[in-house]
Amino acid sequence: MERDKSKNRIRKYILFLSLTLNAGMLFSQQNLLPQQWDLQTCIDYALANNIQVKQAVAGKESSKVDTKLARAALLPFLSASINQNLSNYPFPTDNSSSSSATGNYGINASWQIFDGGARTNNIKQADINNEIAQLNIEESKNNIKLSIIQNYLQILYADEVVKTCENAVELSAEQLESNKEKLQTGTVTKSDVAQWESQHASDLYQLTNAKVTLENYKLQLKQLLELDTLETMDIVIIEPEEEEVLTLLPNKNFIYQTAMNVMPQIKSSKLETEYSELGIAKAKAGYLPKISLQAGAVTGNIYNHSTYDFGTQLKNNWNNTIGISVNIPIFSNREVKSAVEKAQINVETSKLNGLSIQKELYANIETAYLNAINAQSQYMAAKEKVKSSRESYNVLDEQFRLGLRNTIELLTEKNTLINAQHELLQAKYMALLSRKVLDYYQGLI
Repeated sequence: MERDKSKNRIRKYILFLSLTLNAGMLFSQQNLLPQQWDLQTCIDYALANNIQVKQAVAGKESSKVDTKLARAALLPFLSASINQNLSNYPFPTDNSSSSSATGNYGINASWQIFDGGARTNNIKQADINNEIAQLNIEESKNNIKLSIIQNYLQILYADEVVKTCENAVELSAEQLESNKEKLQTGTVTKSDVAQWESQHASDLYQLTNAKVTLENYKLQLKQLLELDTLETMDIVIIEPEEEEVLTLLPNKNFIYQTAMNVMPQIKSSKLETEYSELGIAKAKAGYLPKISLQAGAVTGNIYNHSTYDFGTQLKNNWNNTIGISVNIPIFSNREVKSAVEKAQINVETSKLNGLSIQKELYANIETAYLNAINAQSQYMAAKEKVKSSRESYNVLDEQFRLGLRNTIELLTEKNTLINAQHELLQAKYMALLSRKVLDYYQGLI
Protein backbone atom coordinates (compact mmCIF):
# COMPACT_ATOMS: atom_id res chain seq x y z
CA MET A 1 0.00 0.00 0.00
CA GLU A 2 2.77 2.43 0.89
CA ARG A 3 4.48 1.66 -2.43
CA ASP A 4 1.23 2.41 -4.35
CA LYS A 5 0.77 5.71 -2.51
CA SER A 6 4.34 6.66 -3.34
CA LYS A 7 3.79 5.89 -7.03
CA ASN A 8 0.62 8.00 -7.06
CA ARG A 9 2.45 10.92 -5.48
CA ILE A 10 5.17 10.66 -8.12
CA ARG A 11 2.59 10.57 -10.92
CA LYS A 12 0.81 13.65 -9.53
CA TYR A 13 4.11 15.48 -9.22
CA ILE A 14 5.08 14.68 -12.82
CA LEU A 15 1.64 15.77 -14.07
CA PHE A 16 1.87 19.02 -12.09
CA LEU A 17 5.36 19.70 -13.42
CA SER A 18 4.24 19.02 -17.01
CA LEU A 19 1.26 21.36 -16.73
CA THR A 20 3.45 24.04 -15.17
CA LEU A 21 6.02 23.82 -17.98
CA ASN A 22 3.33 23.90 -20.68
CA ALA A 23 1.67 26.90 -19.08
CA GLY A 24 5.03 28.63 -18.82
CA MET A 25 5.79 28.00 -22.47
CA LEU A 26 2.36 29.27 -23.50
CA PHE A 27 2.79 32.35 -21.32
CA SER A 28 6.22 33.08 -22.80
CA GLN A 29 4.89 32.70 -26.35
CA GLN A 30 2.06 35.10 -25.60
CA ASN A 31 4.52 37.58 -24.14
CA LEU A 32 6.52 37.45 -27.36
CA LEU A 33 3.49 38.49 -29.43
CA PRO A 34 2.92 42.22 -30.01
CA GLN A 35 0.26 43.84 -27.88
CA GLN A 36 -1.13 45.78 -30.85
CA TRP A 37 -0.96 44.97 -34.54
CA ASP A 38 -0.50 47.85 -36.93
CA LEU A 39 0.53 47.36 -40.55
CA GLN A 40 4.29 47.53 -39.99
CA THR A 41 4.10 45.19 -37.01
CA CYS A 42 2.22 42.65 -39.13
CA ILE A 43 4.82 42.88 -41.91
CA ASP A 44 7.78 42.52 -39.52
CA TYR A 45 6.21 39.55 -37.74
CA ALA A 46 5.32 37.82 -41.02
CA LEU A 47 8.85 38.21 -42.40
CA ALA A 48 10.20 36.53 -39.28
CA ASN A 49 7.68 33.71 -39.07
CA ASN A 50 6.09 33.02 -42.46
CA ILE A 51 6.67 29.47 -43.72
CA GLN A 52 7.26 30.47 -47.35
CA VAL A 53 10.00 32.89 -46.30
CA LYS A 54 11.60 30.22 -44.11
CA GLN A 55 11.48 27.75 -46.99
CA ALA A 56 13.23 30.26 -49.25
CA VAL A 57 15.94 30.76 -46.61
CA ALA A 58 16.38 26.98 -46.37
CA GLY A 59 16.76 26.88 -50.15
CA LYS A 60 19.56 29.44 -49.89
CA GLU A 61 21.36 27.30 -47.31
CA SER A 62 21.04 24.28 -49.58
CA SER A 63 22.55 26.20 -52.51
CA LYS A 64 25.50 27.18 -50.30
CA VAL A 65 26.19 23.49 -49.70
CA ASP A 66 26.05 22.85 -53.46
CA THR A 67 28.60 25.61 -54.02
CA LYS A 68 30.99 24.08 -51.47
CA LEU A 69 30.59 20.72 -53.20
CA ALA A 70 31.33 22.23 -56.61
CA ARG A 71 34.51 23.93 -55.34
CA ALA A 72 35.65 20.76 -53.58
CA ALA A 73 35.58 18.93 -56.92
CA LEU A 74 38.79 20.82 -57.87
CA LEU A 75 40.71 19.16 -55.03
CA PRO A 76 42.53 15.81 -55.19
CA PHE A 77 40.75 12.68 -54.02
CA LEU A 78 42.46 10.62 -51.32
CA SER A 79 41.37 7.24 -49.98
CA ALA A 80 42.75 4.37 -47.93
CA SER A 81 41.88 0.69 -48.26
CA ILE A 82 42.28 -2.36 -46.05
CA ASN A 83 41.44 -5.86 -47.25
CA GLN A 84 41.60 -9.05 -45.20
CA ASN A 85 40.93 -12.45 -46.76
CA LEU A 86 40.88 -15.97 -45.37
CA SER A 87 41.51 -18.88 -47.76
CA ASN A 88 40.98 -22.59 -47.12
CA TYR A 89 42.60 -25.49 -49.04
CA PRO A 90 40.80 -28.73 -48.15
CA PHE A 91 43.13 -30.82 -50.35
CA PRO A 92 46.65 -29.35 -50.06
CA THR A 93 49.20 -30.79 -52.52
CA ASP A 94 52.22 -30.45 -50.25
CA ASN A 95 53.01 -29.93 -46.60
CA SER A 96 51.78 -26.35 -46.62
CA SER A 97 48.95 -25.25 -44.38
CA SER A 98 45.42 -25.95 -45.47
CA SER A 99 44.41 -22.34 -44.68
CA SER A 100 45.98 -18.91 -44.99
CA ALA A 101 45.12 -15.28 -44.31
CA THR A 102 46.16 -12.40 -46.53
CA GLY A 103 46.01 -8.69 -45.99
CA ASN A 104 46.37 -5.76 -48.40
CA TYR A 105 46.78 -2.14 -47.31
CA GLY A 106 46.96 0.89 -49.52
CA ILE A 107 46.65 4.63 -49.89
CA ASN A 108 45.45 5.98 -53.25
CA ALA A 109 45.22 9.51 -54.57
CA SER A 110 43.81 10.88 -57.80
CA TRP A 111 43.57 14.39 -59.15
CA GLN A 112 41.85 15.45 -62.32
CA ILE A 113 43.91 18.35 -63.63
CA PHE A 114 41.94 19.04 -66.81
CA ASP A 115 38.34 18.38 -67.75
CA GLY A 116 37.67 20.99 -70.41
CA GLY A 117 36.41 23.54 -67.88
CA ALA A 118 33.39 21.48 -66.75
CA ARG A 119 34.13 21.90 -63.04
CA THR A 120 34.92 25.62 -63.21
CA ASN A 121 31.68 26.22 -65.09
CA ASN A 122 29.89 24.11 -62.53
CA ILE A 123 31.24 26.41 -59.81
CA LYS A 124 30.01 29.45 -61.74
CA GLN A 125 26.59 27.86 -62.03
CA ALA A 126 26.57 27.15 -58.30
CA ASP A 127 27.43 30.79 -57.58
CA ILE A 128 24.57 31.89 -59.83
CA ASN A 129 22.25 29.53 -57.99
CA ASN A 130 23.29 31.22 -54.76
CA GLU A 131 22.27 34.59 -56.18
CA ILE A 132 18.99 33.16 -57.46
CA ALA A 133 18.29 31.66 -54.04
CA GLN A 134 18.84 35.06 -52.41
CA LEU A 135 16.50 36.64 -54.95
CA ASN A 136 13.92 33.96 -54.14
CA ILE A 137 14.10 35.07 -50.51
CA GLU A 138 13.55 38.68 -51.54
CA GLU A 139 10.65 37.68 -53.79
CA SER A 140 9.06 35.66 -50.98
CA LYS A 141 9.41 38.62 -48.64
CA ASN A 142 7.92 40.98 -51.22
CA ASN A 143 5.00 38.64 -51.83
CA ILE A 144 4.22 38.29 -48.13
CA LYS A 145 4.47 42.07 -47.70
CA LEU A 146 1.99 42.63 -50.52
CA SER A 147 -0.34 39.95 -49.17
CA ILE A 148 -0.25 41.52 -45.70
CA ILE A 149 -0.95 44.98 -47.13
CA GLN A 150 -3.84 43.69 -49.23
CA ASN A 151 -5.35 41.83 -46.29
CA TYR A 152 -4.83 44.76 -43.92
CA LEU A 153 -6.59 47.13 -46.33
CA GLN A 154 -9.42 44.61 -46.64
CA ILE A 155 -9.76 44.69 -42.85
CA LEU A 156 -9.90 48.50 -42.88
CA TYR A 157 -12.47 48.37 -45.68
CA ALA A 158 -14.58 45.76 -43.90
CA ASP A 159 -14.43 47.76 -40.67
CA GLU A 160 -15.78 50.84 -42.43
CA VAL A 161 -18.49 48.75 -44.08
CA VAL A 162 -19.51 47.53 -40.62
CA LYS A 163 -19.77 51.14 -39.44
CA THR A 164 -21.86 52.04 -42.48
CA CYS A 165 -24.16 49.11 -41.83
CA GLU A 166 -24.44 50.10 -38.17
CA ASN A 167 -25.50 53.59 -39.24
CA ALA A 168 -28.07 52.06 -41.57
CA VAL A 169 -29.43 49.90 -38.73
CA GLU A 170 -29.58 52.89 -36.42
CA LEU A 171 -31.36 54.95 -39.06
CA SER A 172 -33.93 52.29 -39.84
CA ALA A 173 -34.46 51.65 -36.11
CA GLU A 174 -35.21 55.34 -35.54
CA GLN A 175 -37.63 55.41 -38.45
CA LEU A 176 -39.30 52.23 -37.19
CA GLU A 177 -39.83 53.68 -33.74
CA SER A 178 -41.01 56.97 -35.21
CA ASN A 179 -43.52 55.20 -37.46
CA LYS A 180 -44.79 53.08 -34.56
CA GLU A 181 -45.54 56.31 -32.69
CA LYS A 182 -47.20 57.80 -35.76
CA LEU A 183 -49.30 54.65 -36.09
CA GLN A 184 -50.80 55.43 -32.69
CA THR A 185 -51.84 58.86 -33.92
CA GLY A 186 -53.09 57.51 -37.24
CA THR A 187 -50.68 59.48 -39.43
CA VAL A 188 -49.18 56.29 -40.94
CA THR A 189 -50.63 52.90 -41.73
CA LYS A 190 -49.67 49.43 -40.54
CA SER A 191 -48.23 48.87 -43.99
CA ASP A 192 -45.74 51.70 -43.42
CA VAL A 193 -44.66 50.17 -40.12
CA ALA A 194 -44.32 46.73 -41.72
CA GLN A 195 -42.12 48.17 -44.47
CA TRP A 196 -39.79 49.75 -41.90
CA GLU A 197 -39.71 46.52 -39.92
CA SER A 198 -38.68 44.70 -43.08
CA GLN A 199 -36.04 47.33 -43.82
CA HIS A 200 -34.70 47.16 -40.27
CA ALA A 201 -34.44 43.36 -40.49
CA SER A 202 -32.65 43.67 -43.84
CA ASP A 203 -30.20 46.19 -42.38
CA LEU A 204 -29.49 43.87 -39.44
CA TYR A 205 -28.84 41.04 -41.89
CA GLN A 206 -26.41 43.20 -43.86
CA LEU A 207 -24.67 44.20 -40.63
CA THR A 208 -24.26 40.55 -39.64
CA ASN A 209 -22.76 39.74 -43.04
CA ALA A 210 -20.40 42.70 -42.76
CA LYS A 211 -19.19 41.55 -39.35
CA VAL A 212 -18.66 38.00 -40.63
CA THR A 213 -16.65 39.37 -43.57
CA LEU A 214 -14.50 41.42 -41.18
CA GLU A 215 -13.80 38.38 -39.01
CA ASN A 216 -12.90 36.33 -42.10
CA TYR A 217 -10.35 38.93 -43.16
CA LYS A 218 -8.89 38.91 -39.64
CA LEU A 219 -8.68 35.13 -39.82
CA GLN A 220 -6.83 35.36 -43.14
CA LEU A 221 -4.39 37.80 -41.54
CA LYS A 222 -3.72 35.35 -38.71
CA GLN A 223 -3.02 32.63 -41.26
CA LEU A 224 -0.57 34.86 -43.12
CA LEU A 225 1.16 35.58 -39.81
CA GLU A 226 1.21 31.86 -38.90
CA LEU A 227 -0.74 32.62 -35.73
CA ASP A 228 -3.13 30.31 -33.93
CA THR A 229 -6.63 31.05 -35.19
CA LEU A 230 -7.80 31.24 -31.57
CA GLU A 231 -5.19 33.89 -30.78
CA THR A 232 -6.69 37.29 -29.97
CA MET A 233 -5.44 40.21 -32.05
CA ASP A 234 -5.78 43.87 -31.22
CA ILE A 235 -5.60 45.30 -34.74
CA VAL A 236 -4.95 49.01 -34.99
CA ILE A 237 -7.72 50.50 -37.15
CA ILE A 238 -6.77 53.88 -38.59
CA GLU A 239 -8.87 55.13 -41.46
CA PRO A 240 -6.70 56.44 -44.33
CA GLU A 241 -6.75 60.13 -45.07
CA GLU A 242 -8.20 61.43 -48.32
CA GLU A 243 -4.73 62.63 -49.36
CA GLU A 244 -3.57 59.01 -49.48
CA VAL A 245 -6.44 58.13 -51.79
CA LEU A 246 -5.90 61.00 -54.21
CA THR A 247 -2.10 61.10 -54.16
CA LEU A 248 -0.54 61.86 -57.55
CA LEU A 249 0.55 58.75 -59.46
CA PRO A 250 4.05 58.56 -60.99
CA ASN A 251 4.53 58.06 -64.71
CA LYS A 252 3.61 54.54 -65.81
CA ASN A 253 6.76 54.02 -67.90
CA PHE A 254 8.86 55.21 -64.96
CA ILE A 255 7.20 52.58 -62.77
CA TYR A 256 7.91 49.88 -65.35
CA GLN A 257 11.57 50.83 -65.79
CA THR A 258 12.03 50.97 -62.02
CA ALA A 259 10.41 47.55 -61.67
CA MET A 260 12.76 46.12 -64.29
CA ASN A 261 15.68 47.18 -62.10
CA VAL A 262 14.38 46.25 -58.65
CA MET A 263 12.01 43.30 -59.01
CA PRO A 264 13.82 40.11 -57.91
CA GLN A 265 11.97 37.94 -60.45
CA ILE A 266 13.43 40.04 -63.29
CA LYS A 267 16.95 39.73 -61.90
CA SER A 268 16.40 36.03 -61.32
CA SER A 269 15.26 35.45 -64.93
CA LYS A 270 18.45 37.12 -66.22
CA LEU A 271 20.57 34.92 -63.97
CA GLU A 272 18.68 31.86 -65.22
CA THR A 273 19.80 32.75 -68.75
CA GLU A 274 23.42 33.12 -67.60
CA TYR A 275 23.13 29.75 -65.87
CA SER A 276 21.87 28.13 -69.07
CA GLU A 277 24.64 29.71 -71.16
CA LEU A 278 27.23 28.21 -68.83
CA GLY A 279 25.50 24.87 -69.41
CA ILE A 280 26.54 25.05 -73.08
CA ALA A 281 30.21 25.51 -72.16
CA LYS A 282 29.95 22.69 -69.63
CA ALA A 283 28.39 20.37 -72.19
CA LYS A 284 31.07 21.19 -74.80
CA ALA A 285 33.73 20.08 -72.32
CA GLY A 286 32.69 16.55 -73.24
CA TYR A 287 34.47 16.99 -76.60
CA LEU A 288 37.82 17.59 -74.88
CA PRO A 289 40.18 15.04 -73.30
CA LYS A 290 40.39 14.60 -69.54
CA ILE A 291 43.77 14.40 -67.83
CA SER A 292 44.24 12.92 -64.38
CA LEU A 293 47.15 12.13 -62.06
CA GLN A 294 47.21 9.01 -59.87
CA ALA A 295 49.46 7.95 -57.04
CA GLY A 296 49.36 5.11 -54.60
CA ALA A 297 51.25 3.18 -51.95
CA VAL A 298 50.37 -0.49 -51.41
CA THR A 299 51.64 -3.33 -49.25
CA GLY A 300 50.39 -6.68 -48.02
CA ASN A 301 51.05 -9.79 -45.97
CA ILE A 302 50.21 -13.46 -45.92
CA TYR A 303 49.89 -15.67 -42.87
CA ASN A 304 50.00 -19.45 -42.66
CA HIS A 305 51.21 -21.92 -40.10
CA SER A 306 54.62 -22.33 -41.66
CA THR A 307 55.88 -18.76 -41.55
CA TYR A 308 54.69 -15.35 -40.40
CA ASP A 309 56.74 -12.17 -40.01
CA PHE A 310 54.21 -9.34 -40.29
CA GLY A 311 56.66 -6.41 -40.26
CA THR A 312 59.08 -7.97 -42.74
CA GLN A 313 56.29 -8.84 -45.14
CA LEU A 314 54.91 -5.31 -45.05
CA LYS A 315 58.38 -3.94 -45.76
CA ASN A 316 59.17 -6.36 -48.56
CA ASN A 317 55.74 -5.99 -50.23
CA TRP A 318 55.69 -2.20 -50.07
CA ASN A 319 55.43 -0.54 -53.50
CA ASN A 320 54.65 2.96 -54.74
CA THR A 321 53.02 3.97 -58.01
CA ILE A 322 52.49 7.26 -59.80
CA GLY A 323 50.96 7.82 -63.18
CA ILE A 324 49.04 10.03 -65.54
CA SER A 325 46.00 9.09 -67.59
CA VAL A 326 44.50 10.82 -70.59
CA ASN A 327 40.95 9.99 -71.60
CA ILE A 328 40.33 11.11 -75.21
CA PRO A 329 36.71 10.95 -76.38
CA ILE A 330 36.40 9.56 -79.91
CA PHE A 331 32.86 8.29 -80.24
CA SER A 332 30.27 8.72 -77.48
CA ASN A 333 27.07 7.62 -79.21
CA ARG A 334 26.07 11.27 -79.67
CA GLU A 335 25.87 11.86 -75.91
CA VAL A 336 27.99 15.00 -75.95
CA LYS A 337 26.36 16.48 -79.05
CA SER A 338 22.90 15.86 -77.62
CA ALA A 339 23.94 17.47 -74.32
CA VAL A 340 25.16 20.57 -76.20
CA GLU A 341 21.94 20.80 -78.21
CA LYS A 342 19.81 20.49 -75.09
CA ALA A 343 21.88 23.17 -73.35
CA GLN A 344 21.28 25.49 -76.31
CA ILE A 345 17.56 24.79 -76.12
CA ASN A 346 17.65 25.57 -72.39
CA VAL A 347 19.18 28.96 -73.16
CA GLU A 348 16.38 29.80 -75.59
CA THR A 349 13.80 28.55 -73.11
CA SER A 350 15.21 30.68 -70.29
CA LYS A 351 15.20 33.74 -72.57
CA LEU A 352 11.57 33.11 -73.46
CA ASN A 353 10.74 32.67 -69.78
CA GLY A 354 12.42 36.00 -69.10
CA LEU A 355 10.37 37.71 -71.80
CA SER A 356 7.21 36.13 -70.40
CA ILE A 357 8.01 37.45 -66.91
CA GLN A 358 8.64 40.93 -68.33
CA LYS A 359 5.34 40.90 -70.23
CA GLU A 360 3.49 39.72 -67.14
CA LEU A 361 5.15 42.44 -65.11
CA TYR A 362 4.13 45.11 -67.61
CA ALA A 363 0.56 43.77 -67.74
CA ASN A 364 0.32 43.80 -63.94
CA ILE A 365 1.62 47.36 -63.75
CA GLU A 366 -0.72 48.45 -66.53
CA THR A 367 -3.68 46.88 -64.70
CA ALA A 368 -2.75 48.40 -61.33
CA TYR A 369 -2.19 51.81 -62.95
CA LEU A 370 -5.55 51.81 -64.71
CA ASN A 371 -7.25 50.57 -61.54
CA ALA A 372 -5.66 53.37 -59.55
CA ILE A 373 -6.72 56.08 -62.04
CA ASN A 374 -10.25 54.69 -62.34
CA ALA A 375 -10.60 54.25 -58.59
CA GLN A 376 -9.51 57.84 -57.94
CA SER A 377 -12.04 59.10 -60.47
CA GLN A 378 -14.73 56.84 -59.02
CA TYR A 379 -13.88 58.07 -55.54
CA MET A 380 -14.42 61.70 -56.50
CA ALA A 381 -17.68 60.85 -58.25
CA ALA A 382 -18.85 58.64 -55.36
CA LYS A 383 -17.99 61.38 -52.89
CA GLU A 384 -20.25 63.80 -54.73
CA LYS A 385 -22.92 61.13 -55.01
CA VAL A 386 -22.87 60.53 -51.24
CA LYS A 387 -23.10 64.27 -50.62
CA SER A 388 -26.07 64.74 -52.94
CA SER A 389 -27.75 61.53 -51.71
CA ARG A 390 -27.46 62.63 -48.09
CA GLU A 391 -28.90 66.03 -48.89
CA SER A 392 -31.67 64.45 -50.90
CA TYR A 393 -32.46 62.01 -48.09
CA ASN A 394 -32.57 64.80 -45.50
CA VAL A 395 -34.94 66.83 -47.67
CA LEU A 396 -37.17 63.86 -48.41
CA ASP A 397 -37.16 62.85 -44.73
CA GLU A 398 -38.38 66.30 -43.80
CA GLN A 399 -41.07 66.12 -46.46
CA PHE A 400 -42.04 62.65 -45.15
CA ARG A 401 -42.48 64.09 -41.66
CA LEU A 402 -44.77 66.71 -43.13
CA GLY A 403 -46.76 64.02 -44.92
CA LEU A 404 -45.66 65.11 -48.39
CA ARG A 405 -43.79 61.86 -49.15
CA ASN A 406 -44.67 58.22 -48.60
CA THR A 407 -42.68 55.44 -46.97
CA ILE A 408 -41.65 53.80 -50.25
CA GLU A 409 -40.02 57.00 -51.47
CA LEU A 410 -38.12 57.47 -48.20
CA LEU A 411 -36.96 53.85 -48.15
CA THR A 412 -35.76 54.13 -51.73
CA GLU A 413 -33.82 57.28 -50.95
CA LYS A 414 -32.31 55.70 -47.84
CA ASN A 415 -31.08 52.68 -49.81
CA THR A 416 -29.68 55.01 -52.47
CA LEU A 417 -27.66 56.77 -49.76
CA ILE A 418 -26.38 53.48 -48.29
CA ASN A 419 -25.39 52.20 -51.75
CA ALA A 420 -23.57 55.45 -52.47
CA GLN A 421 -21.63 55.10 -49.20
CA HIS A 422 -20.64 51.54 -50.13
CA GLU A 423 -19.51 52.68 -53.59
CA LEU A 424 -17.42 55.39 -51.96
CA LEU A 425 -15.71 52.84 -49.71
CA GLN A 426 -15.06 50.48 -52.62
CA ALA A 427 -13.49 53.24 -54.71
CA LYS A 428 -11.48 54.48 -51.73
CA TYR A 429 -9.86 51.17 -50.94
CA MET A 430 -9.43 50.15 -54.56
CA ALA A 431 -7.44 53.35 -55.07
CA LEU A 432 -5.35 52.65 -51.96
CA LEU A 433 -4.72 49.04 -52.92
CA SER A 434 -3.76 49.91 -56.50
CA ARG A 435 -1.37 52.55 -55.25
CA LYS A 436 0.22 50.06 -52.85
CA VAL A 437 0.65 47.61 -55.72
CA LEU A 438 2.42 50.31 -57.75
CA ASP A 439 4.65 51.03 -54.73
CA TYR A 440 5.38 47.30 -54.57
CA TYR A 441 6.59 47.26 -58.17
CA GLN A 442 8.87 50.21 -57.43
CA GLY A 443 10.44 48.39 -54.49
CA LEU A 444 9.01 50.88 -51.98
CA ILE A 445 7.44 48.25 -49.72
